[in-house]
Amino acid sequence: MQEINSMKKVIVLQFLFVSLSTYAQIEVPSSITTAFIKKFPDAMHVKWGKENAKEYEANFKMNGINMSANYDISGSWKETETEISVKDLPEAASKSIKTKYPNAIISGAGKIERADGKIVYEADIKWNGKKKEVELFADGKFVK
Repeated sequence: MQEINSMKKVIVLQFLFVSLSTYAQIEVPSSITTAFIKKFPDAMHVKWGKENAKEYEANFKMNGINMSANYDISGSWKETETEISVKDLPEAASKSIKTKYPNAIISGAGKIERADGKIVYEADIKWNGKKKEVELFADGKFVK
């Protein structure tokens, strides 16, 4: 029985790899796709792009949640961003946004887990007629 489950897993991973390669919008090195499949075996609807000259980004859904993961050209995972509800931003982060950007409207949010173990929250805001993306730690301190 265990041997059958192992064979099923191999077949599913091969199918996923072919799917990733078929639907990739850019050519992605196999070291990256292999690392991605290992970390996110349940990812669906994967679309690849380049974050910059040295980093690739996979946008995908997992368990119905929008996510993205970044890898460097060697296949090392850099970070994962998971879409969260605005109400799920840490209270201190929401307060800091309202203090620094009075009357700002927070339209979207994400939780970013980085390879160094740090967790950062991202908020999409509209303030003074402009759209802006801000990053904060859970304690409300701005990243930049």
